[in-house]
Amino acid sequence: MKLTKKERTQHEIIQSAKKIVHDEGYEAVTARHLAEVTGYSHTNLYYYFRDLNALFWVLRLDMIEDMIVELTAVSYTKHDPVEEILEAFLCYADYFFKHPNVFRFFYFCTFVQPAGDDGYQKLEEKFRGIWQHSFSRLMKEGVIQPKDIEIVSKTIIYALQGMIMLSFSSNGTSVQEDIKGELSKLINYLLNKNQDYI
Repeated sequence: MKLTKKERTQHEIIQSAKKIVHDEGYEAVTARHLAEVTGYSHTNLYYYFRDLNALFWVLRLDMIEDMIVELTAVSYTKHDPVEEILEAFLCYADYFFKHPNVFRFFYFCTFVQPAGDDGYQKLEEKFRGIWQHSFSRLMKEGVIQPKDIEIVSKTIIYALQGMIMLSFSSNGTSVQEDIKGELSKLINYLLNKNQDYI
């Protein structure tokens, strides 16, 4: 589908904002800085995005799509289904260690959802589908019941996001390898309940 001139320009602005987030952090995304990077006038940017909140919302959705593409491009096939799910979550953690400014953008920036915009809900459904697919082998092999997938995956994701957040905080002492070790213990505890993980 061919994009209109306005859509092409919006895409160009989003790509420039994305580069700023990756290189300098989301706090550096200002109308003035975007104008410098894109070559569009400061006031002209507001023709394409009502304000920075509108830009940040679209930018967030675009960057989540980027993350989904990168995470789904990796094959996690392992002999043990628990090791396979661990590998998938380690890849998720590695993504944010590779892109720490993206993590800060996702979890520290305030987003204002435009009225009637269901883009984020659709991406959440896509993520839910990815996790359910990741857990499907565990279900087939009787390691986990379908009714437990959501609570187990949320427990793992929230714990992992918390560990990453602590690592990225100004007082963070956890390093990537520590987090991988803790994640491994958590996943094995949740999915191999017959074993002792202290």
